[in-house]
Amino acid sequence: MGHLAALLGLLLGCRFAENAPPPPVEGSSLGVQTDVTSVSQAVVAEALGRLFALPRGLGDPARVASIDHLARELEALGGDVVRLDHTAVDAHDGRAYALTELIAHVRPHAQRRFVLATHFDTRPWADEETDPTRAAQPVPGANDGTSGLTALLVLAPLLVRQLPPDVGFSVALFDGEELGHPGDSNGYCAGSRWLAAEIAGGRIPPWPAAEFGIVLDLVGDQDLHISIEPSSRIAAPDVVELVWSTAADLGVRAFEADERGDAIVDDHRFLSAMGIPSILIIDREYAAWHRVDDDLAHVSPASMAAVAEVVRVALLRRFGTRGGSPATMP
Repeated sequence: MGHLAALLGLLLGCRFAENAPPPPVEGSSLGVQTDVTSVSQAVVAEALGRLFALPRGLGDPARVASIDHLARELEALGGDVVRLDHTAVDAHDGRAYALTELIAHVRPHAQRRFVLATHFDTRPWADEETDPTRAAQPVPGANDGTSGLTALLVLAPLLVRQLPPDVGFSVALFDGEELGHPGDSNGYCAGSRWLAAEIAGGRIPPWPAAEFGIVLDLVGDQDLHISIEPSSRIAAPDVVELVWSTAADLGVRAFEADERGDAIVDDHRFLSAMGIPSILIIDREYAAWHRVDDDLAHVSPASMAAVAEVVRVALLRRFGTRGGSPATMP
């Protein structure tokens, strides 16, 4: 990870070493700085610690307060926040889980818009543990459940300030992504899967029309390697090209321009099913995946900051023009 941390230090300059961060955005507890133009690793580190401390494990009663906290973070973006409560059943044991989808529509009437999404739930069992006494323990979820959430919630306020006023976006925090078992792909992504079905059935209104979506998941590995997820290239090849070319231009080598492995069942699949062609940014090689050591010792704020910065610059390149004049890039 040393090469990536050093690279991002050069890329983002002295903002990583600020001694006294400025006051946070009003209404937000994430300490997002108002006088910087790019993603700050210091802010990411602070947000990571705050969000990791919020209980979000499926079935944990304490997660109710955590969901309320996340809803307030979305409200601070200034958009319309939708909270959708529903229930999903684990097909393996019949247990019902209360789930909540949180969606914020920023500038909901803007003609040009996109979606940023991640899941916030953490896994209630560590099925990748080889020790059977640990396999029933919950996964802390520093990477799987918190890294994408951290990157997104630090990135979104910057986009509110930097995108042209005629560009809007929706932020989706999906629940129940972890409600699945090995060999059974139908249980995963319970929240986004439910939402797509409800919209298709006309039971809830569709989202404002969006050109594309970007889903962040497992973006905090200390040794970050993000290859192109195959179904993302099929759904939104132009967005894949935009993001990966931006990473190359910024010198963020963690984005590797190849496909590796099979297509992944993740929330981007169901955003695409809603008519929003979407891509997944993920490091599928995380050693602590679905294990009890998916903790803060195994993740890096520099990785999350790198991903958020690539996405920020890519979105400004896509939308950051006014009257045909190029936007000022950092």
